[in-house]
Amino acid sequence: MLVWDPEGADDRVWSKLREHFSDAEIVELGSFVALTYGQQRVIKTWAVGHGELPAHPAAGLAPTEMDR
Repeated sequence: MLVWDPEGADDRVWSKLREHFSDAEIVELGSFVALTYGQQRVIKTWAVGHGELPAHPAAGLAPTEMDR
């Protein structure tokens, strides 16, 4: 809803969200959605197909003791 129809995020939507999540959790959820949506737009813009980019299992993660 927030991505496709931001105007549809009325008081009822926020009330329903607050039945299940704290304000901090709603912000975190919104941040995750924004990040994921942005990633999807970049992938589409680049015309990348499924599995076309090599994956590294620890990409983006902080190094662990085993990595040092």
